[in-house]
Amino acid sequence: MRVGAGVLRRREGLLVRLEAGGASGWGEAAPLPGFSRETLGEAARALREAKPRILGRELQEATIPGGELPPSARFALELARLSLEAASSGRPLHILLSGEAASGVSVCGLLEGPPERVLSGAGRMREAGYEAVKLKVGRADPAEEAALVRELSALLGGRVRLRLDANRAWDLEEALDFCRAIGGVPLDYLEEPLASPEGLPRLAEVSGVPLALDETLLGLEPEGLARFCYARAVVLKPTLLGGLSRSLRFAREARRAGMVPVASSAYESGVGTLGLLALAASLGDAPAGLDTYRSLKDDVLRPPLPLAGPRAGAAALFGERRAVVVERLEEVAA
Repeated sequence: MRVGAGVLRRREGLLVRLEAGGASGWGEAAPLPGFSRETLGEAARALREAKPRILGRELQEATIPGGELPPSARFALELARLSLEAASSGRPLHILLSGEAASGVSVCGLLEGPPERVLSGAGRMREAGYEAVKLKVGRADPAEEAALVRELSALLGGRVRLRLDANRAWDLEEALDFCRAIGGVPLDYLEEPLASPEGLPRLAEVSGVPLALDETLLGLEPEGLARFCYARAVVLKPTLLGGLSRSLRFAREARRAGMVPVASSAYESGVGTLGLLALAASLGDAPAGLDTYRSLKDDVLRPPLPLAGPRAGAAALFGERRAVVVERLEEVAA
């Protein structure tokens, strides 16, 4: 699978289990190669070093080691703590995260591959009732990709929102050429088109194309979002941003700046994806980027998550009993 500039054949991560009073909660640390700043080994070391300061403490967001932990490790600990609280209290994970969480989550379909597969997949998603689909661009000749975008938009016919994601593939002139070539095509947004994000304000001004931020958020404090108000949306990936609470902080600041927060995956297993579903339910109506889950050939969670359609019922999903297949895990000494 193409992920950014690389190819991913195997997804690896760490699962963390917290136990108390007969209940347990799981979290996941799975740095995404090419996007995360830490490696899997660095996440493992950070979690081992944090263990003595965590056990026996109340793991509220403020007491989880912050700057001392890389983002994926912080996400793992916070999710494990919340999952443990959910198991102990009987309150669903999405309600713990936000008392106003939605009862269902809309899933944005992911389109990849040669044009014929993209178009046939889009047709199926349109008929299935998807509210939004995302197409990866910046991987082939820009003129050919622009032609595909136009054909795809005509196929969707305004019934399905279209998102594009370039993963920082272009310079400013290439991006402007692409935006001119798709002029008039209604887009939900174009995500991270520029290798140098300093040019994003200029691209937004000249092209008029709505933009979304993803990689630009890495290393940024949520309060710094105000200077990016030219963007329409922010794509929130807790594995990269440092946890669910931090992602919610980004969401609050984004709304203050007039941007739409969108929950999205970094190709986590079902353990991490449960946390993403809770985040998506907390954010509300924007279709979430969780269709990556279908890319996994198998999962450590049983039964697997029902994410093969346009909507996931959060209330029903978090009410179901699921277990991690511990026999499939390789223990890492702590």
